[in-house]
Amino acid sequence: MQYVPGPVRKFILEHVASVAQIEALLLIWSSPEERWGVPQIAAHIYTSETETAKALHGLCADGLLVCMDGVFCLNASAENVEMIRNLQEVYARNLIQVTDVIHSNSQNGPPTADPFRLRKDR
Repeated sequence: MQYVPGPVRKFILEHVASVAQIEALLLIWSSPEERWGVPQIAAHIYTSETETAKALHGLCADGLLVCMDGVFCLNASAENVEMIRNLQEVYARNLIQVTDVIHSNSQNGPPTADPFRLRKDR
């Protein structure tokens, strides 16, 4: 993936499990003054509230977002802000390559506890 620089690729592989996560993260990053709840984010990124909530809670677990009283905001460490800015620039120019990195990570990542996930060994 020549269009996704190494540090951005590493960030995606370590912190982003879905396109919904990247869309939610970049939405909150781009408008930090907004009060972002699950319904507002779901409407902006065109996903269900269930999928959006799952994406947001994953970002919170990774320390990229915080949630207070149902409002999600950026966990604004200088390192996070700089990396998310870089991610936004790369994503805007190379959408397909970034989503390829996300999807390759989900296909090659560790097994999940999802009981509905099909397993090859059965």
